[in-house]
Amino acid sequence: MSKRDDIVTAAVDVFSRYGFRQTSMELLARAAGVSRPALYQHFANKQDVFAAVAARVTDLMTAAAHRARDTEGTPADRVHGVLAVKLETAIGVAEERFRQELVAEAAAMGLTPAEDGLLDALATLLADTPEPRETAALLLAATVGIGQSDGTPELLRGRLRRLVDLVMSGLDSGPEHRNTPPPQGS
Repeated sequence: MSKRDDIVTAAVDVFSRYGFRQTSMELLARAAGVSRPALYQHFANKQDVFAAVAARVTDLMTAAAHRARDTEGTPADRVHGVLAVKLETAIGVAEERFRQELVAEAAAMGLTPAEDGLLDALATLLADTPEPRETAALLLAATVGIGQSDGTPELLRGRLRRLVDLVMSGLDSGPEHRNTPPPQGS
């Protein structure tokens, strides 16, 4: 691994623990075991380091989502696998108090959202359903909500599984069962 890769790896932990605002080039250099001048040989500023971290996290999430999409199992298991990548990232990458700050900073910098790769993987899995991309976006948004809710990681994982099971069973019921009004007079 190159020195630049070592710095990015260390920076993932620093941004996760301190957020964007509290992270300094000094903290980044110390975590990577390099001097500040050595850090500046690889990155112009904190924003450059953050962009490299965001790219790394995006690449890792996209690769994991594609592996989950391509595994054996039921469609629900595969959809769950892709969404679990997002949930596990939300639970594990950054301290809860810094998650929103890091997402907002990435958006402000115009960085490609990590969700794009997950959205593509989900839309592929849902290709035979009505509006696969919209359904994928809805599932991703719900997963973000689950990740931001209170509860233990086990509880959040259970909620995600329940969401996937509910949605997939609704999709499996076919259009003839959806949007059917309840019987009158009951």
